[in-house]
Amino acid sequence: MIKNIATLLSIGVLSSAAAAQNYSSGEGGNGWQFQPEFSIGGGYGFTKLKDGDFDEDEAAKKAFAVLKLNEFIGIEAAYIDFDESGNDSLNVDIKGKALSLIAELPISESFSVYAKGGQMWWDADTDIDTSEFITSNDHDGDETFWGVGTKFRLAEHLDLRVEYERFNFEISRDEINVLQPRDIDMDVDYASVSLQFTF
Repeated sequence: MIKNIATLLSIGVLSSAAAAQNYSSGEGGNGWQFQPEFSIGGGYGFTKLKDGDFDEDEAAKKAFAVLKLNEFIGIEAAYIDFDESGNDSLNVDIKGKALSLIAELPISESFSVYAKGGQMWWDADTDIDTSEFITSNDHDGDETFWGVGTKFRLAEHLDLRVEYERFNFEISRDEINVLQPRDIDMDVDYASVSLQFTF
């Protein structure tokens, strides 16, 4: 997973470097010059859970803040609230905070593509409801993740982002309950649409 993240970010940085000279020589381009800008945003999307126990589609909401160091590199902090998912006896509700590095490639003044990778720190509430008993537990962990996306300029300070991210959540069966047949190893694909406002 870490190797995939490094590869994606390397491709994004190298592609940006290849385009930097041409773009920075155009009108309004600043290339690799340090010119920070701050943005906030929020989005909504759908997730695909890939696990033997959880093979279903859910929704998720996110809020984020971005500090762009220049036209090509930025740092994003995000909070994502995944909808509750489950099966006949087990329900899992996951929320997480994420920090990632973004490598962005401007194609034009109104359109860009980017790759991102970083770390998510998550908390999960699990509820087991069987005919014998009902129990609840809290779990937490941290995992690497990656994503790719496109950004469209809607107005001077407003952008539309279309994004795909891949997360993974692992919870040992011993942490949940001995009646859980196996560990939870859940890959989550998250496709979202967000609005981003730049100050």
